[in-house]
Amino acid sequence: MNGLKGRKMKKYEIIYADPAWSFGDRLRSSKKKEDGKMDYRELERHYKTMTIADICALPIDELTAENSVLFMWTTDAHLEEAMKVINAWGFNYKTIGFIWNKKTNKGNQVCFMGKWTMKGSEICLLATKGKAHGMIQKHNVRQLVEAERQKHSQKPDEVRNRIVELLGDRPRLELFCRQPKDGWDAWGNEVEDSIDLSQYCI
Repeated sequence: MNGLKGRKMKKYEIIYADPAWSFGDRLRSSKKKEDGKMDYRELERHYKTMTIADICALPIDELTAENSVLFMWTTDAHLEEAMKVINAWGFNYKTIGFIWNKKTNKGNQVCFMGKWTMKGSEICLLATKGKAHGMIQKHNVRQLVEAERQKHSQKPDEVRNRIVELLGDRPRLELFCRQPKDGWDAWGNEVEDSIDLSQYCI
């Protein structure tokens, strides 16, 4: 993180992140290898993943304002690592901000194979830095989001809308962004970055 010292950087009050978690053999894929065994690596072929150490090393603490809120997507298999990332970035876990109940284009519940129970939802954790509770603009923003599943790893636009509804129009950054949105600065390997974190990335 020493590379940022002496450089004035924009401070963000809202961080929205969908880390490129490495799955390894944590999730099952519907595709199989030639020998008939499940291909665990199939999910990682959609985008380049990062190790937990690399994600933790991103200098997010230096990019955030004294009072700020982090919204971070994770899978149930990565909850323990997600807490490490939250702490490494200078935040404290508070609650589950959003639960995305995935639907098909016909409105049916999405279900896919997990190692234990069938999966059909994804969670977005909420963590804070400083006295962030005072940032709340609206107290009736709902946690449950029911929206159609899009291409792999793409999250519903509704979540961004609800974040702004909850906290107002504040400086905000989307990390691991795949599709830039108006009003949001962005960083990710599929978009034109608003900030340069290249020295911290694999």
